[in-house]
Amino acid sequence: MIKGLYVHVPFCKSICSYCDFARCKYTSSLADKYLTHLEKELSEIKQDSFYTIYIGGGTPNSLNEKQLEKLLEMLSRFTVEKEYTIEINPESFNREKALLFKKYGINRVSIGVQTFNEGLLAHMGRKHTNFDVTNALKYLDEVEIYNRSIDLIFGFITQTLANVITDLQKAVRLNITHISIYDLEIYPKTIFGMQRYEKLDEDTCFLMYQTIVEFLNFHGYKQYETSNFALGKYQSVHNKLYWKYEDFKGVGLSSSSKIKNIRTNNTSNFVDYLNDRYTETTTRLSDEDIIFEAIMMNLRMNEGIDIKEFDERFNCNILEKFHIEIEKNINKGLLEVKNGYLKTTNKGIFVLNDILVDFMK
Repeated sequence: MIKGLYVHVPFCKSICSYCDFARCKYTSSLADKYLTHLEKELSEIKQDSFYTIYIGGGTPNSLNEKQLEKLLEMLSRFTVEKEYTIEINPESFNREKALLFKKYGINRVSIGVQTFNEGLLAHMGRKHTNFDVTNALKYLDEVEIYNRSIDLIFGFITQTLANVITDLQKAVRLNITHISIYDLEIYPKTIFGMQRYEKLDEDTCFLMYQTIVEFLNFHGYKQYETSNFALGKYQSVHNKLYWKYEDFKGVGLSSSSKIKNIRTNNTSNFVDYLNDRYTETTTRLSDEDIIFEAIMMNLRMNEGIDIKEFDERFNCNILEKFHIEIEKNINKGLLEVKNGYLKTTNKGIFVLNDILVDFMK
């Protein structure tokens, strides 16, 4: 059984300067066409239940109420066993959409806040205000959806450590159960990329990251992945499927799937998608590909790699197979073997990509 289903909704009311996801400006007519073809793609899925469903974007709630209900209705044929998440932007959310979430069984909402500093919001091209965030949380209260995550970003050139701390202080006062906080990345095809925007230097970003980890841990948010922190039981079940290298199915523009040793990537071309040419590439992963990707994803989690479980699953001895790479990074203070797990250190988790380069063969 495929455990997770990801559904991509590419529409946004406006385009943020940093965003590299498949997205476009919302128009009602284009959204109607897209949903028709998304329904066709969904009809090809044979199983009738998933452990998790995640609706992302883009901005799924940029759809109007009629379109949003059509989307949720077409997904209602699937039983969701554990977690049903949708992403929202605060300025496009209202009471009617919250009621639709409740009606169709959504039990987790991820809110694109990014910062509570309204000057910085304008700097990054965001259109919502803190008042919109307050209203979004109020509408979720009314429908009793209490599992909420917010996204935050750090590393903007105009941002200070004090700004980051203020964001964290406001977040923990909002009774948020989960916080995802990301180090800004500049991608070539984004607005920032085309402007040749320069983010804060690496040392400043590392100081911010250390402060974030210490602050959130102190306030009860356990870091369980490089960029993710949760209270109690509120870790993201869907995203942990990726990090544990489980199978998942993606539908919609530019989505991807991994089922056993086959990875498929959907087209990011709207014309192709609207002509039902969904799949752009299909790749058969080698045993070496699978082992590397599993390492790459597992090391994102604070718990790291369960060595015994990994060896049994992939029929290898990871400590022997990669003894040179592991020893090198242990000596640099970036990896450690502890209580049966291979994991990053507090220093290593921030430079994970540098570690992974050593494991590429």
